Amino acid sequence: MSHSSTLSPSPADESWTVSGHDGAPLLVIGAGPKAIALAVKSHVLRAVGFDVPEVIAVERDRPAANWCEGRGWTNGRQPLGTLPEKDLGFPYDCAVWGDSQDPVMGELAQRMTGFSWTGHLLDRGGYARWIDRGRPQPSHREWADYLEWAADRVGLRTVIGEVRRAELVDGGWALGVDSGNGQTVVHGCGLVVSGPGPATGVVPTDGDRVLSTGDFWRLTAEGLPGWARRVMVVGAGETAGTIVRELALSLDRDVTVVTPRATVYSRGESPFENRYYSDPTGWAGLTEADRREFIRRTDRAVFSQEVQRELAPAANVTWEPGRVVGTRHTDDGQFVVDLVYAQKQRRLPTDLVVDATGGDPLWFGQILGPRAEGALRAALGGPVTRDGVERAIDASLAVTGLPAPLHLPNLAAFAQGPGFPNLSSLGLLSDRVLAAYTPSAHRESARGRTGRSPATSRTEQTGSRFSLPSTNAGAAHP
Repeated sequence: MSHSSTLSPSPADESWTVSGHDGAPLLVIGAGPKAIALAVKSHVLRAVGFDVPEVIAVERDRPAANWCEGRGWTNGRQPLGTLPEKDLGFPYDCAVWGDSQDPVMGELAQRMTGFSWTGHLLDRGGYARWIDRGRPQPSHREWADYLEWAADRVGLRTVIGEVRRAELVDGGWALGVDSGNGQTVVHGCGLVVSGPGPATGVVPTDGDRVLSTGDFWRLTAEGLPGWARRVMVVGAGETAGTIVRELALSLDRDVTVVTPRATVYSRGESPFENRYYSDPTGWAGLTEADRREFIRRTDRAVFSQEVQRELAPAANVTWEPGRVVGTRHTDDGQFVVDLVYAQKQRRLPTDLVVDATGGDPLWFGQILGPRAEGALRAALGGPVTRDGVERAIDASLAVTGLPAPLHLPNLAAFAQGPGFPNLSSLGLLSDRVLAAYTPSAHRESARGRTGRSPATSRTEQTGSRFSLPSTNAGAAHP
């Protein structure tokens, strides 16, 4: 696979680094909600006259795969942890693209609602039934159906394969992709790392007594063994919450949650807390301590309110504060977990351990080529650490100081707002990223900038010089 790319930097103002794209696509690793939200917004923006790049996703499976059963993150029946109305376009604020009084902004918002959760239900004939049922949370499988529907409607182009290398080349990015039939290279003007990466965990897994998240969901699909009556779940975030719910309520197992804090806390979901997720205005003005505390309280190592309500009547769920430092078989044949809390070590017997602590947010470092790794170290002024990357994220959710944009929304919470790593503000995320490739996008409307009809895009006027063989346009799944 081959296609060329050129990145044309232009002067930046005090908060935005703006780069052209010259017809090259924006590359996204992963074809989940973030990639699809970017593809939808790019499609709509180009339809109303903005010159933004096309979005190309590189995905080893199919769009929305992590939300489907059999992919290692869910059984598909778990309810979505976020309101479905916080969909691909939420919060539907066009301020980045122009004045709210400009008719083009009204058209932009209207077109975006056509890709909303309710738009999906209307298109599928299920809207009235959803309302009559009390607007229930969709399951992960239903959410995946929505994402696939949107990807199909905009013709999301997907390269199927595993990204093995990401390198800076000629002012842009080149991805080395293993398609299973050999290596191929995809070029683009910028790169978005959208997914959580492989689950890393804190306990060495063996696929028998110690399971990863993926191992757990695959095993439950086959049938959890009867001998696994006592199960210890390591982690206290949303991934752990869904596993605890499945074990305790669906499989009737005795569950102990190991949390690094005093107890299993509920996620803060009041209107005051939610506001920063939908609109991070003023976020950067908060003290570092307050931002860290807010993220910890609302998004790190907390169960959702819904999971807490479901688990409240359950007598078969308890918790232990501490950190797992090892697992072993004792001389008397027991399988035990060693915990440390307050500098004291304890030993707890169990039948099975599930490590649900999630992935490494810096996983992308493993695929960076030498030029990209060197440029990232130079941009950070030292080693690549989580704290260093988080502090270097600019308004476009990219690391400042790189020759080509590297957008890291999963690490943007501290600097830019808590909603970017999750599903809380996918529309704002796509605005922030795409505006980086449109000079003065956050100050001028399409009509005022181009002096032409919003319905005529740059690609329609000139045609694209870039081709992308071996891709699926909105058809990367059965």
